[in-house]
Amino acid sequence: MAAYFNSNQLRSSLQELAKMYISECKECETLSQDCMDLLKHNFLAEYVVYNKSEDCIEIGVSTSDKFDGYPEIKVYKFPLDEIGKKVDHSFKNNNEDLEFYGKLIGRRKGIGSNSVVLME
Repeated sequence: MAAYFNSNQLRSSLQELAKMYISECKECETLSQDCMDLLKHNFLAEYVVYNKSEDCIEIGVSTSDKFDGYPEIKVYKFPLDEIGKKVDHSFKNNNEDLEFYGKLIGRRKGIGSNSVVLME
């Protein structure tokens, strides 16, 4: 069975999904792969990790334009409770990004990643 979303519904569902990721992280003290994928996607990050001792998420973003060996990475730290706002702020509204969000939501809702249909 397919699920139909427009971009506003997708954004709202993504906000709820981010809340679930945060609560899971608080319980398990680890980030799910889907949460890491979402944060990497939205922030164009090289890595994402949960820092248990500081109760924050670290996001490493490359500052290098070319490949000259090891990349220079700037690390951003966000308190765990602020990640939902950061995800919403970094929401992208083009077709490729909406498809990515739809796949994440589809996996979480158990409807299959290919069963999410985006409507204009």
